[in-house]
Amino acid sequence: MAFLSIIIAAHNAEDTLNATLESLQAAIDNAGNDVEVIIFNDSSVDATQDIIERWLRKSPYTIARYVEFRNVGHVRNSAVSLASGDYITMLDSDDLLKPGSIRDAVAFLKTARPDMLLTRLLEIRDVKKITDDWRGFSPVTLSQHDAIKRFLRHKDFQAHLIGQFIQRRLYEDNPIPSMICYEDFAVFPAMLMQSSKICYQRQGHYYYIKRSDSLSSSLNSNKISTLIKCTLLMEKTFPPQFRHLVNCHWFDIYSNHRKLLTEHQSTIVKQRVNTLYSPSFFLSRDIRFSYKKRVLESLWKK
Repeated sequence: MAFLSIIIAAHNAEDTLNATLESLQAAIDNAGNDVEVIIFNDSSVDATQDIIERWLRKSPYTIARYVEFRNVGHVRNSAVSLASGDYITMLDSDDLLKPGSIRDAVAFLKTARPDMLLTRLLEIRDVKKITDDWRGFSPVTLSQHDAIKRFLRHKDFQAHLIGQFIQRRLYEDNPIPSMICYEDFAVFPAMLMQSSKICYQRQGHYYYIKRSDSLSSSLNSNKISTLIKCTLLMEKTFPPQFRHLVNCHWFDIYSNHRKLLTEHQSTIVKQRVNTLYSPSFFLSRDIRFSYKKRVLESLWKK
């Protein structure tokens, strides 16, 4: 039985997986007995499986599966069903970890036993800027209310499962749906609502490498439809006291993607956006002044 399960979903990752696994090995350091690595190769037609086979020969704590789901949500949910760790973290097959970070995460999690240890992802486009600087885990404890506010304001962390350390029971209670994208967003709000002890680490250990061909780089009507479904689910999940912050997400959808909305979707989004034009929104202390200014400018244009 492992203490921490590390899940990797790989698809045609021959150009990046070697570096990811090397960084993982350095991150685990001497914590090998406490971790298990679960790698799912989903429908790769390149040398991804060869890389996994080489890793298996030197990593006895690794479980590997080849599947043909062609869906990262299905892959992650299936990997969770194999996990034995008290905690789960996700690692994409083209990202990197700081040396010693998994070792240090295990030590902290064993001592503090939070429901969630959330971290700030280090978004980067130029891999030449990556450094090994790491000073260990010394997170702050957040109330559930503060964690939800930070999440909704996109402050410090967003709806990413990569780089986060979450109790396995929260995954078991919130199965990851088989979506084409936004599967993290579909379950993250409910996980927050079911957590009472939440820790947050600002110094990042996870390099989230932004690439031009990533799913989030270009949106289409199918992705917008999934985004709206997830935002509706989030609206139902969080208590009414967060309604203005949730409606800011609707405002972002309308501002950034209204040309992609169907007539029905546009009606749903506009209903939420119209509620922002109220005294309670502009008097809310939860809303940043810069955001109130954006909404005022939009109202002026109307």
